[in-house]
Formats: sequence, C-alpha cells, structure tokens
Amino acid sequence: MTTTLWAQSAIVILGALHALAAYAYFSRSRGAPVWALAWVAVAALAAWSVRIAPAVTAATFGAAVVLWTLWWASIRALPHRKWIAENERQATGVVAGNVVTLHDVRSFDWRTKEDFSAHWEAAARIDLEALEAVDLFTSTWGEPRIAHLIVSFVFRDGTAPLAVSIETRREADEAWTAFAGFMKAFELIIVAARETDVIRLRTHIRGETVRRFRLRTTPSMRRKLFLQYVREMNALAVRPRFYNTLFANCTTEVARILRTTGRRLPWSWPLVVSGHVPRYFHGLGLVGPPSEHFEAVERAADIGERARDDGSPLEFSQRIRA
Repeated sequence: MTTTLWAQSAIVILGALHALAAYAYFSRSRGAPVWALAWVAVAALAAWSVRIAPAVTAATFGAAVVLWTLWWASIRALPHRKWIAENERQATGVVAGNVVTLHDVRSFDWRTKEDFSAHWEAAARIDLEALEAVDLFTSTWGEPRIAHLIVSFVFRDGTAPLAVSIETRREADEAWTAFAGFMKAFELIIVAARETDVIRLRTHIRGETVRRFRLRTTPSMRRKLFLQYVREMNALAVRPRFYNTLFANCTTEVARILRTTGRRLPWSWPLVVSGHVPRYFHGLGLVGPPSEHFEAVERAADIGERARDDGSPLEFSQRIRA
C-alpha cells in the first residue's frame, strides 16, 4: 500500500469516527445529521486532496481533529441548567450519629407523564437504627434484557420507604437517546424519592413491568449502603458528573456502590445487559433463597397486579410487598 493510500485510509477512518461521535453527541437535538454529514464531507474532501497537496491537507485535517478534541475535552458537567421538573433538584444529606436528614426528596403525584403535582420534601428524617431491609426494583419496557434499577430502603419505624434512582439529568429541550448517552450529552443525577412517586410512576403511568427483589443484607451492610448513597448524592451536588450509557449508568453505579459495603461483585456481562442483573445477583446469593430456582423468584417479584389494585396511594408500599 502506498503512502497516499495509507493517508487516505487514516483520514476516512478518523472522519467516520468523528462523524459517529458528532451524531451521538447531537442526537438529543435535530442537529445530529448535519454535524455527522459535515465530518463525512470534510473527510471525503481531505481524502481526495491529500493526493494533490499532502502537506497542506494533513495540516488542515489535523487541525480540525485537534480543535474538535480540545472542544470535547472542555465540556464539563454543570449543576445549573434548565432541567426538566423531575430532575430539578439533586438530593443531599446531613449525617448526625444515627440520624440522617435528607434534603430535596422527591414526592410527585403523577396523573400522566406530563401532568403531575410537584412536591419536594425539604428535610426528611431517617433513623439508621430503624433501617430494616433493602429492595431492588427493576423496570423494563419493551426489551426485557434492558432494565432500570432502583434501590429502596425499608424502615421498621413506620417511615415511608426511600427509593434511590440513578438517572440521566435532562434539560428541558433534551430528548433521551442511548447514542447521546455515550458522549457527554447528559449529566448524572441520584434521585431520592418516595415509592409512590418513582415506582408508581413506572407501574401506573408508564405501564412498565416492575419487579421487586429483596436483597439479602446484614444490618452493617444496610447501614454502609445507605450512608454511601448519601455520600454519592453530596459529592454529585458539589461536583457533577456525566452519565454514560455503558460506564456510568443505573446498573454500573449501583454495582459500584454495593461494592463499597464489602460485598464482592465480580464483573460479569449482566452488568451491561441490565435485565439479567437479578439472575446474576441470585447466583451470588444476594437475591432470593439460593435453594429456590430463579424463575420462581422472578415470578414472585412481579408487583404489577398488586401495584395497580385500587387503593390509597399511601398504602402503595405495603400493597406491593403483600
């Protein structure tokens, strides 16, 4: 292969990669095809002109790549944007001995996806001594191999369960796409919410398939897990991070936080194909009786019918655990 062909191949490959990156980043808006086609056009022009003016072409195309890379490196996650209503506030917590005071706990009343009454609890008091259990909720929609994970803490003193959901923090004019999630398009948020909000939203309003799995935990593990979530919330409020579809999402972040309690969670493919996480946890003895087949555990975990029974929303958490 001649030097010219090597140069043309390198330009085409770099142009294609940058076109894909541009399309992914801008896919949350209508500008994605324009940016992708612009990179295709630049690469095509450079591949053609490198035969005529190799030095000038290499310098020009190289400058375009460097400028794009510098712009990309300059993008920072920000705490203040025009967020959608449900992502408006990042929960934080203050720990004083066995008592944790959580600020900005979400407790929305959802009537439809667009119609809701917004309510934020300014100071929710949590007694760590009353922490009784931890549940893992999974919700799927259409594709059962991909699930959203929510961890919920249950208390014995009558305090309403506290659900924690790690999500993309979207701006008002943004639309979610998995492509954009790879490319610094969305910030990360840890939503602390009541189950009548974040779980009921999925069972009643979005019509998703929701399952509840009781995690096998010790009192020490439950306490460490709750406190680690509080630390993660506080850190995120001070220094925002980007969501990443593959590396920093609702599954990988939950697994990372669980590991801080001392629980061994070796990397495995279900951490990428999140719908298989409950089966993976069952194999590790973290979900359901180890002697029971996972299929039986999974059937019992489906809360759809119980969740949609008529009854007061205030009884929702008791009903889905009946």
